[in-house]
Amino acid sequence: MSIMRKSLPFIFCTLSAALGAQTLSVPTIPSAGVTFSMTTKSDTVNHPNQGNWDFSNVTTDATGTVEFEPISSTNYANNYPNATHVKYEDGGKFFLGFDSNEYTFHGEITVITTSYQSPLVLHTYPFATGDTHSDSETDISFTCSGCPPAMERDDSVYTESLSSGTLTMPDGTVFNAATLVYTTRTWNDGQIGSATCNLFMEQWHWWVSGYPMPVAQTVELSTTGPCPPNVGYRESKFLVGNPFNIYENIENKTEVYPNPARSSVTIPNLNNVVKNFEVRDVTGRLIIEGILSESENTIDVSSLNSGMYLLVIGHINPQFIKFIKE
Repeated sequence: MSIMRKSLPFIFCTLSAALGAQTLSVPTIPSAGVTFSMTTKSDTVNHPNQGNWDFSNVTTDATGTVEFEPISSTNYANNYPNATHVKYEDGGKFFLGFDSNEYTFHGEITVITTSYQSPLVLHTYPFATGDTHSDSETDISFTCSGCPPAMERDDSVYTESLSSGTLTMPDGTVFNAATLVYTTRTWNDGQIGSATCNLFMEQWHWWVSGYPMPVAQTVELSTTGPCPPNVGYRESKFLVGNPFNIYENIENKTEVYPNPARSSVTIPNLNNVVKNFEVRDVTGRLIIEGILSESENTIDVSSLNSGMYLLVIGHINPQFIKFIKE
């Protein structure tokens, strides 16, 4: 995985265990944006719907990147006023929304150009194992090169969180807390009053705390009706690297002591400001959370196993501090 030079580390959804289930929550993505390296296989991969999952024997045949950028930093904000981010992938631009209640799709600039006046809700937050969600939008106008006028799309989605478990990637990276989410999307595209090209996408997405996208996915797109040639495809994608690498470029402007720590860490210079904090392990999993203040500036870490941890202070413009537990 590579981090853009302009990027900052970030924290994403807390995948917390509750009665054996994993729960997806809204991501916190940095204002600078972030880019990930991916490997791709030009086919789907077999897998069980219940964890654990081992893709260590999967051979990929190409590499690429996926970039997320806040829409406020782009020239697209006026056309997609309710989107929060642009995802750049496979030469296309996809306009997404992340808020505390839902994860939404607002349109795209690919071989077609769409802008959804009402976004398609991909799933809600929190989204726990066993939860399902569906949504649809109709009569969405779009344009494309060589297309006739008055083109419209109907778009529907079904999403189900299937299970959680350990995920082993083709490069050997192991994610200890992955959530498998099954999604179908159906597009019906065509000129008003004419037969439609019907596109059906079946997707299996593995989400892991620390990322605003699936770290692994296998996808099949099929078509019926009067569609352009060579539209359907089968593909799998896998994130490259360890999730803790997203924190490698942290500049620790705030220090904790002692570091390494045995039983506790203290954060100086809070200046009488009350802030939330989180301690995460190398998989991005939330271990400890609480409140810090100038008078309560020590965190008990005696229960932690030995290793590297990340302390995140604050939710708005958060500070990131790496420390070692002996």
